[in-house]
Amino acid sequence: MSEKKKRFAADSRFYRGAMRWMGVGFEFLIVVGLCVWGGWWLDEWEGTRPGWMILGFFVGFGIMLYIMIQRARKEQAQEDAEKKSEWEAELKDKGPSA
Repeated sequence: MSEKKKRFAADSRFYRGAMRWMGVGFEFLIVVGLCVWGGWWLDEWEGTRPGWMILGFFVGFGIMLYIMIQRARKEQAQEDAEKKSEWEAELKDKGPSA
C-alpha cells in the first residue's frame, strides 16, 4: 500500500466526515418521510389523493436540501480554516529563508 493511501486511511477527518454525512442521509429520510406521511394524512382527511402527499415530498426535500447546503458551507469553512492554520504552522516551522 502506498504511503499516500496509508495516510488517507489513517486520517480521522475522512471517517468523521463520512459518518456525519451518513447521519444527514438518515435525517433526510426521516424529514422527507414525515412530510410525505403528513401529506398522506391530509389527503385521507380531505379526500384529495395524492396532492398533499406530493406537496409534502417536495416540501421535505426542499427543507433538507437547504439544511444540507448550509451544513456543507459550514463544513467547508471549517476545513478551509484548518488548512490555513496547518499552512501557517508549516511556514512558521520553516522559518525565514535567507
